[in-house]
Amino acid sequence: MSLYKKRSSRRELREAGDVATLVAGIIIASIILALLVRIQRGLLGIVLGGIASILAIYWILELRKTLTGDVKLKMRETKGWNSDIIEDADEILIVGNVPGPEDKIEIHLHEDLLEVKAGRGFHELVRLPSKVVGFTRAYNNGVLEIRLKKAQQQM
Repeated sequence: MSLYKKRSSRRELREAGDVATLVAGIIIASIILALLVRIQRGLLGIVLGGIASILAIYWILELRKTLTGDVKLKMRETKGWNSDIIEDADEILIVGNVPGPEDKIEIHLHEDLLEVKAGRGFHELVRLPSKVVGFTRAYNNGVLEIRLKKAQQQM
């Protein structure tokens, strides 16, 4: 037999808290139902008691979500990258809004695909209209400017 006491895991503590919250909610709902039935005799008392019980359970569950941190803020997802592609004889210019700081921006060139990664889970692939050999970038106030040098066409 071990001399050390087994430590409770966080999951066990959370499950115990969930059971305690549920029991407290049932007790509160029962008290409200009993009081309303006693005060408002008949069918109206039962209806009002039922409504009060349902609302009590709802608010107890919402309070538990808030206290355990299950409430998550939903980020607005954008549909596609808000960018402009301008093609010239010698180069391709891509200008677009990119979230996050400059040091989080990663740009990779894969044949005819340009991959842009940045903060807040931003990840975009851009299909390039022609082959390129290199690029330069500039980032100012959330606007990324990428200049891609076109490969020389061999005839």
